[in-house]
Amino acid sequence: MSPLAAASHPAPATAPGQSLGRTILTALCAYTAAFLLTTLLHELAHAVVGKLLGTMPVLYNSHVDGRNEQVPAATTLAVALAGPLFSLLQGAVLLALARRDRGSGFGSLTLLFLAVFGLINFLGYVMTSPFVPYGDLGKAVVLLGLPQWAALVAAVVSAALLAWVIRGTGPLFLRFVPAAAQPVLAERGRYVRGLLLWPWLLGSIIITALAWPLPTLLSLIYPPMSSMVLGAAWGGAMRAATSPQAATAPLLPRQLGLALGALLVTAAVFWGLRWGVAL
Repeated sequence: MSPLAAASHPAPATAPGQSLGRTILTALCAYTAAFLLTTLLHELAHAVVGKLLGTMPVLYNSHVDGRNEQVPAATTLAVALAGPLFSLLQGAVLLALARRDRGSGFGSLTLLFLAVFGLINFLGYVMTSPFVPYGDLGKAVVLLGLPQWAALVAAVVSAALLAWVIRGTGPLFLRFVPAAAQPVLAERGRYVRGLLLWPWLLGSIIITALAWPLPTLLSLIYPPMSSMVLGAAWGGAMRAATSPQAATAPLLPRQLGLALGALLVTAAVFWGLRWGVAL
């Protein structure tokens, strides 16, 4: 049955183990842990390349400082590119894995969020490169001497590509909506909001609090602004046909304990790095 044809049907009762509240909390943990881990891996990529090239890096949770400032421009460029390129690799590889995945639990949702955030990270840096010269790819544009029009074209193309890719993840998120809720648009919408909207709103607050004090204005606005593109996934999930992979008794709301544990560990590592680690 198509979603539009079923829109007038009465909403099914929530089955045991399918608590929407627990689903939202578990999705919030997956969203926040994946965002924090993506940020840490991005910064770690900067730090590792900097270490290899002699910049004497200090790794923080949302940036990397180099104690050796007497390095050639090529080294600065390589370090700047390391983070975004790793995020691109993360997003591309994990999205391929997520498309093959058939799970509906916390691990599968975290994998999907990691894929999405990797792509958002890379393409977001391309989008901001004409306007934020101190950002990773903004710095690369300056060092390479690229014309402003080229950076602007790349930004527009990246914005369109990001919206298209994220919209395509809608059916993947739909897999985490209980099968009984999918045929009814109102009920489907409640779960899709629980998977995407509430984790975005609440997760952005948690991420910003953990990163405080923030080194730049971009660090403050990045958590909420970057993930606004998940609205495209929301639209894709609402328009998609009923997922044949949806479980009748999803694991997601039953794995809240696992989700909280994973978030606490990730948050503790992220918080600890606010003081920096010299590599």
